Amino acid sequence: MHMELAQDHDGLRRMMRDFAHAMESARAEDMPDIARRRIAFSQLFREHMAREDAMVQDLRRNPMTPHADQVVRTSSRAMVALFLRYSDHIKYWTPAQIAADWPGYRAAVLELQNGLYDRMEWEEAHLHPLFAGRVRKAA
Repeated sequence: MHMELAQDHDGLRRMMRDFAHAMESARAEDMPDIARRRIAFSQLFREHMAREDAMVQDLRRNPMTPHADQVVRTSSRAMVALFLRYSDHIKYWTPAQIAADWPGYRAAVLELQNGLYDRMEWEEAHLHPLFAGRVRKAA
């Protein structure tokens, strides 16, 4: 399952790059494609969060080093914050709002993407090694 998380990250990064590229030249008639891309990204993001949460819950069932425990706690708080930020973004940026303020939408998407890129890098450096079992405390 650890490999699935890495694949998710690769897929999310690819989708974000493609979406950012599509936004560079998108026009009003491209809104159906933008909406399709948003839905596809949202679906993968939620599936990834569910997989990651399941793995975090599994980690919590086992003894961990104090460092590992802190990483898990930090990650959980950050994921809740990111999910809430993403949910607020989706609620605010309706298709009508996007059409009314394309430059604002594009800026908001790129800002959100930058945060997610940073989050994934942090997870890969700090959280994912825990899933591989390299830092668990012996029982």
